[in-house]
Amino acid sequence: MKKITIILSLLLLGVFAIAQPRGRHDDFEKYKALKVSFMTEKLELTPQEAQQFWPIYNEFDKKRFETHQKRRELEEQVKTNYDKYSESEFKKASYEIIDQAVKESSLLKEYHEKFLRVLPAKKVVIIGQVENEFRFKMIREYRQREREGDDRK
Repeated sequence: MKKITIILSLLLLGVFAIAQPRGRHDDFEKYKALKVSFMTEKLELTPQEAQQFWPIYNEFDKKRFETHQKRRELEEQVKTNYDKYSESEFKKASYEIIDQAVKESSLLKEYHEKFLRVLPAKKVVIIGQVENEFRFKMIREYRQREREGDDRK
């Protein structure tokens, strides 16, 4: 398993080392590839598990991102219009924000069931932890590049 992960990581890093960055899309694709490699290794996914897990996870991650973005937009609208909103507008906005949070929770529950169909519970239970670990790793690396004055941000 570790050999597969190492080979996958080296292959992905080699591709990115050769390719010239072309903007945010490339950065996002690189981020996704690093996330796949990191999570595959940390979850110790077998090739069969990875083949079944990643399409489900990618679908979940896309829906979760869209729902989260909608909630953030609503929160930003409240912040922007804070001095203009009436009590009824605040009430409406608060319900819309809560509805988005509930949708996020529902997605988590729905996809938890889907993950359990393709992975053992031992792996499913740590998906969120591994996601956070990856996110913090990326933040640390970004901050390190900032300190070093690297232009590749």
